[in-house]
Amino acid sequence: MSEAKTHGDSLPPAVEPEEFENHWLALQKELAWMQDHGGKADCVRGIEVLEALIASARFQQACLSYHLEKEFVRDHEERGVNLDDQTRGAAGSVAIARKQSPTGFRNYLVNCRILLEDTPNIAAAFSRGEFTEPQVLAILNELQTVKAQRRTEFDEIYGQNPDMFECMGRNQIKDTVRKFTLSYNSDPVSKEHKTIEERRFARMEIDEASGSVKLTAQFPQLPGMGLRNYLYKESRKLKKKGDKRTLEQIRADILFSYMMIGEPSKMPINLQVGVIMTDRALFQGEREPAYLEGYGYIPAQDVREWIGGHQIENELTFEEMEARLTPEHIEQIEVLTELSRIYTAPGDQDLISMDSKARIFPEKLKKFISIRDRHCRTPFCDGIVEEADHVKQYAKGGKTSVHNCCGRCKVCNKTKEARGWFEFTLLKDQHTMLINPVSGMSYRSTAPPATGYIHKPFPQLTTDSKWFNDFKEKLSRRDAPEASAA
Repeated sequence: MSEAKTHGDSLPPAVEPEEFENHWLALQKELAWMQDHGGKADCVRGIEVLEALIASARFQQACLSYHLEKEFVRDHEERGVNLDDQTRGAAGSVAIARKQSPTGFRNYLVNCRILLEDTPNIAAAFSRGEFTEPQVLAILNELQTVKAQRRTEFDEIYGQNPDMFECMGRNQIKDTVRKFTLSYNSDPVSKEHKTIEERRFARMEIDEASGSVKLTAQFPQLPGMGLRNYLYKESRKLKKKGDKRTLEQIRADILFSYMMIGEPSKMPINLQVGVIMTDRALFQGEREPAYLEGYGYIPAQDVREWIGGHQIENELTFEEMEARLTPEHIEQIEVLTELSRIYTAPGDQDLISMDSKARIFPEKLKKFISIRDRHCRTPFCDGIVEEADHVKQYAKGGKTSVHNCCGRCKVCNKTKEARGWFEFTLLKDQHTMLINPVSGMSYRSTAPPATGYIHKPFPQLTTDSKWFNDFKEKLSRRDAPEASAA
């Protein structure tokens, strides 16, 4: 994606097959030299270049798959066969050519159609190796849920903001696109979520080979996420106290004890579910999606029902019920809702502070970092935030503050201690950090916007106005009497 950055708002054209072949021949000589004489930075650079080349090759495969499907359709029309399924045989042929099982290749061909017909900017970036195939499929799978007009609209947004997916893993990319698509398909998604209530289940299968019984269950979002969060919280709490069992073993034991023994009397289980949404979506009925911590983006309508303590009938959307003026609801659930205010920069979408009534201390700071970052801040890592980490190490003078803190999974928190790996925050945007895994290589990691799907620049009026600069200068002065006199 670095190439897109250098071109600003205008994206370079797609790579032609001839250019791809010439580039590969030139690269072979360079790789041979790297293998014999290259240092760490050379090897990392070679791996990165090869990954981009592989992505370019995957784009060419997508183009060929798209044209192969059209040939199947044309052949079937000419012979008057398979008119009810004109693409029959195309997915299987592509799968065999790629030495893979045909499962899922019909969906792959749908994505190829979207890529080459509706999203020219994303296709061009893919051809240049700026996306891997899994990253592109994460985008296209989500775009399947909206009409072609909306796909083209999203592609134009990407064309104007070519860095919007920079250093994101597949889950983060999926979240970003889903935030866009849910604005247009929230009603069907909300209806689908309601059917889970009717399709909940718990199955126990005997596995004689391993001598075990496997438990499989499906719950609706609210109780399911509440149970998940409770098990994870309690298992980590016991692990910190020195429990020698693994986290998975502790969770299994807690679940088993409650199923067999039952919950102790007069001790209500505390199921906590964290949801982030704007006040406009909560109180004014806007369609901007809400973020369910640990799950992803969901329709705002679902959250309004949770907080209201009731659900809308399965066959009705919120708008349909209001239009028909039928206040009938299914059995209510008891819910205690706690609202925490989280502030964004004026005119921007970046989180800057939690509720001013709460004092900033380690647990509050960790919660803020988890809400702000959502995923591990190491580039392309989709791990959940398990630890709050200093960008500039505490031992080297780094402060324990929002601007010098980032969310990390356990693996990446240890990886950054490798020799030659260093990180620092960017002064212009204090929620952005530059990561250098080895000398000569750098990647930019930015916390996702709290609302919307792209970062907006801080208002020019606020940054340049004289009164704002004077106000900041007065706040920074240590001598209060002199500041007042001035």
